[in-house]
Amino acid sequence: MSESVKSTPASHGVARPNLYRAAIVGAASLKAKEVAEMLNERNFPAIDIRLLDDDEALGQLEAMGDEISFIQSVRAEQFEHVDFTFFASGEESTRKSWKRARDAGSAIIDLSAVLENEPGASVRSLWVERERGQIPRLELQPGPCITAHPVAVTLAMLLLRAQKSV
Repeated sequence: MSESVKSTPASHGVARPNLYRAAIVGAASLKAKEVAEMLNERNFPAIDIRLLDDDEALGQLEAMGDEISFIQSVRAEQFEHVDFTFFASGEESTRKSWKRARDAGSAIIDLSAVLENEPGASVRSLWVERERGQIPRLELQPGPCITAHPVAVTLAMLLLRAQKSV
């Protein structure tokens, strides 16, 4: 694996041109396992992916591509120098720790849909944006980015395509 990391707002002045650092909160959940699998399948350029969860899952082994990793505790220091934090955790865990990740400079991707009412939050669906002919701007800061609910995405896609056929 290469030794350089892409420069993002969380890089804190360190030049890292090719790889990111990421964290997945709620690492023992099925959603988090899907995120980890997708990052691996899509060859996400990462130098480090931290698997974080609450006390019940601590120490569990999880596969990250060809590597095995331990699930660690969600603590403020785990978010230091992390470029992206994926929240695939439950409501309580997401609410409890997302601000620590944000304050450490990490871009927040909320897959739990808990943060949609937070100031600066944006609900996004790249599929819908592309269908509308919009070129998606992938700005993930300063507020959290929430993935749109699959049912909302499906309905929006159906409506947009129905409009085109009229």
